[in-house]
Amino acid sequence: MTTHNAIFVLFCGGEITLTNEDYAPSSLQSEGYIHACTATQVEVVYQRFYANLDSVKVAVIDPRRVNAKLVFEAPSEPMDAHTGFPHIYGKLNLDAVVDIVDYQLFTHQEITPDILDVLAHYRFDRLPVEGTLYKSTWRADNELGDSTPVGTAMMGMYCSALKSVSCFHRLTHDEVWHFYQGDAFNLYLLYPDGTSQTIVMGTDFSKGQQIQCRIPAGVWQAGELAPGGQYALFGCTMAPGFTGDCFEAADHDALKQSYPEMAAVCNRLAINNHETKMPAGFAS
Repeated sequence: MTTHNAIFVLFCGGEITLTNEDYAPSSLQSEGYIHACTATQVEVVYQRFYANLDSVKVAVIDPRRVNAKLVFEAPSEPMDAHTGFPHIYGKLNLDAVVDIVDYQLFTHQEITPDILDVLAHYRFDRLPVEGTLYKSTWRADNELGDSTPVGTAMMGMYCSALKSVSCFHRLTHDEVWHFYQGDAFNLYLLYPDGTSQTIVMGTDFSKGQQIQCRIPAGVWQAGELAPGGQYALFGCTMAPGFTGDCFEAADHDALKQSYPEMAAVCNRLAINNHETKMPAGFAS
């Protein structure tokens, strides 16, 4: 059996990162291969081996980029699965790992080759606090008096299968959003006067979609794919540029009280673990 959709390896802590060397767990020595699974098998593997462990993560792997022999075959122990499990007969080269996601955020959806191609090309990081897939693409050398760059640019990816969204936050400077490719997505704006607005970013101009919009400083903002979408590529530009100090995440309970008509969106796009600030020194 062969597949071009993503396969997955579950692990704990920092056993796999996007920057370390090839992955060679103990099973490679003891059994001759690395245990992997498909999207429909992740839950079975988690419940069998990881349910009582902390900091469980899921490595997203593009099987087309795996250098070692990849075979789908029966597991070494009986498992409740309808098909064979992917076994990697050799070290896992880390350029085949295109994302790492916390198990609690894993959606158990198939990740298709077109999404894997984007992930492999851009090698996104995960934005602290929000968890959005992003990549910094420009930071001006010139700085203002407080060491803030005069401008910055980044690109990001919303992806339903990888639960990449923007959670509610506000910035101290204006931000310009750009639509690049993929499916339409919604930007939710909550203004200081208590009003709200939804802007649909995309290229269907007959439906009023936009390819660029400005979000004023101090406006609460969040974003996600429009229903039915799989992924979207976007960019954000700021002048003055982005630093961690200009970011403040919302307390979503307080936000719901101020914007009751947006309560469902606030619940869906709440900040993970109620964090409100970027880590010290981030993007500084």
